[in-house]
Amino acid sequence: MTNSLSEILPEASAYTTDQIIAWLTHIRLPDAYTRYIQNPISFPKTYDALRILMRCQITRFPFENLSLHYSPAHSVDVAPSALYAKMMGPDRDGGTGRGGYCMELSIFFHHMLCGLGFQTYLTGVRIRPRVNGVPGGEYFGFSTHVNNIVHLPTGQKYSMDVGFGGDGPTRPLSLDSPGQVIQNLGLQEIRLVRDTIPKQRLIDPRFWIYQYRNGPDKDWNSFYCFTEAEFFREDFEIMSCFANSTGMHRYTVMVVRFIREGEDVKLFQNLEVARDSEEVKIVGKVMLMDNLVKVNRGGKTSVVEVLDSEEDRVRALTEYFRISLTEDEVSSMRGWDTALKFGDGDEEPQKKQRPYHATA
Repeated sequence: MTNSLSEILPEASAYTTDQIIAWLTHIRLPDAYTRYIQNPISFPKTYDALRILMRCQITRFPFENLSLHYSPAHSVDVAPSALYAKMMGPDRDGGTGRGGYCMELSIFFHHMLCGLGFQTYLTGVRIRPRVNGVPGGEYFGFSTHVNNIVHLPTGQKYSMDVGFGGDGPTRPLSLDSPGQVIQNLGLQEIRLVRDTIPKQRLIDPRFWIYQYRNGPDKDWNSFYCFTEAEFFREDFEIMSCFANSTGMHRYTVMVVRFIREGEDVKLFQNLEVARDSEEVKIVGKVMLMDNLVKVNRGGKTSVVEVLDSEEDRVRALTEYFRISLTEDEVSSMRGWDTALKFGDGDEEPQKKQRPYHATA
């Protein structure tokens, strides 16, 4: 049975109207949507509006795990207040250049959607491990990813994943049209299909499976799966604790941000170009992976810089992402196993590893 709008109870946003206005200002909406900034609840409840919001969000707030590496606590706080302070900062329209990993981005975006009056909730996602960047094998438990599901007044339902990094969708995906093929970035095509997963014993409910192929002549492969079951704050706190200390984020320093048409990946003065039309076109992505800076334009990825030291990496964060770390944040990386060499000549202490929490 298809859920109707009336089956989702309204949820109050954790953010004030002023905070939502600041966010709407910061994401650089196209001119056709700026009329709604001062009265956020009036924002259109349409697919086109969702697409604009999603693209503005992922081109302003990068997928990144810097808090696990460049902070004294080496951990992430997923409380909405902490997320707002991290991503938006104290200035009304300043922003910080920061984003977060999936739970941070999705929870932050969720409360913005609630503040705009959208009917939305969060659900947990099972992902597949990657080998050399290619997903394969069984799906993990609900411990590493989260996603927004939005119901429109028309009854249409959409998956809104703003926290899957460079392989994430660049538009909402319909939950009413299984198998619909969507052009993503470059040659990549994506879709949601409804099916069982290998270890599943119950035939129903079937999972939504997010799949991709890197060209129309390529085979489809699956990234992750989810159901439409609602998840809650306590679930995300446990999930974030797990993600803080295990898997990809523990061993890798990464930042990924999609590039909007009119931007320069180093110099961001051209953001206004994207506001001259009613669309937001995504033309590529810029990535920092450990000691490499990569740019992807039109589906082709190239290395633009190799970083030899922590000073280089901190500079690259500023030049390519407009992320400025404090001295305390930079110093907190010293001695950890994910650190590059420091250029001050001090002898490096024994490498410290982040605690690993074994699971059954």
